[in-house]
Amino acid sequence: MKLGRLFVFLIFVISVEMVTTNPVQAQERGVVNLLSGVQYELIDHWDVPRLNRILQVDTPRFADLAVTYTPARNAVRLYRITYESIIPERGNRPITTTGLIAVPDTGDTSFPVLSYQHGTVYGKEEVPSIPEQSPETQLMLAQFAGQGYILVGADYFGMGASKEPEGYLVKGSHQQATHDMLVASQAVLKHLNLEATKLFLAGWSQGGFVTMALLEKLESIGLPVQAVATASAPLDLYAALSGVMHFPRSIDAGWMSTMFILTSFAFEHYYGLPGLARSVINDDYYDLARSAYLREPFDPAAIPMDLHKIVRKEYFDPTFFQESVYGRLMAKTHAYRWIIRTPVRNYYGEKDEAISVGVGRLAMDYQRAMGAGNPKVVAISTGATSHRGTYAKAAVQWKAWFDQHR
Repeated sequence: MKLGRLFVFLIFVISVEMVTTNPVQAQERGVVNLLSGVQYELIDHWDVPRLNRILQVDTPRFADLAVTYTPARNAVRLYRITYESIIPERGNRPITTTGLIAVPDTGDTSFPVLSYQHGTVYGKEEVPSIPEQSPETQLMLAQFAGQGYILVGADYFGMGASKEPEGYLVKGSHQQATHDMLVASQAVLKHLNLEATKLFLAGWSQGGFVTMALLEKLESIGLPVQAVATASAPLDLYAALSGVMHFPRSIDAGWMSTMFILTSFAFEHYYGLPGLARSVINDDYYDLARSAYLREPFDPAAIPMDLHKIVRKEYFDPTFFQESVYGRLMAKTHAYRWIIRTPVRNYYGEKDEAISVGVGRLAMDYQRAMGAGNPKVVAISTGATSHRGTYAKAAVQWKAWFDQHR
């Protein structure tokens, strides 16, 4: 079997997987346990009419934008995966986490693979492994799995069935979760007698950052990726959030305050910095912010849209922010400052209320600033689109571009 160089390092591990049932029987008998510690179960089967309804009705409603997608051609089998990983920032502490594998129901045994990294969500279950609650995952299922791609999606640490608090924009943990999801997915595909051929990466919003961080990790260990695409990606967290505080735009979304809440608590937990979140969040909203981060019951409407009510006033001094522990951690949270060797397209919207045009073009501008310029990264405008609209329009172009590389 030609697995390609991407997963050569898995051959030994996968070859020893043994269970008492064959894959077809396993799909009908609940959870399948593989010797590597991976579990999987068939959770649903979405037919072509359902996938096309996502493309024609649900996604335009979600994005508030009419977009014409290529219709789905095949049904899709959905598998929830549970796998073991480690938390790099916590001394490689073990963690159990979850994700999704969607397999085209075509009778074929060989498919390209798209690893999709999801964006910021406010519900712990609004993740790929629970696709009924994830509209962005639904679009990927309809546009890619419904047209012959295996779709793989990690839930990230702290999301889905994971018991850990969320590792929001904690780079090493995002890299570990998504890399290990690829490892786990290969074990499952092997057991289902399926072959993964070429690998593609894509992600929107937070998932755009995670996508580029995953690419950085895969390139560093020599595992090839065919092509990469993002939409509305905050590839430099310091630039993105400093901009909101120090150079605000009239279109900036009020919900950007959520990014300060999630990053301050996630950085405190994952980097082991007690009191960090309290040093960032104003006392009046600290308890509410903590409940929001922990996904405890709270009133979302109670979170103010005025950033000055959430973040302590000293952080609005650029020098203080830059020199603070929080600011220094942000400055290290980037995913574009290496010599990129894989073809990448970063899509951005000119009316995106969360990601500025400058941040959207940042990776391309950085790569081309080096000497004669590295042409591997191209930034592409989707026009005067909102944050969700940028994703909705970019997904069409992702599909056309990836198909050229199949």
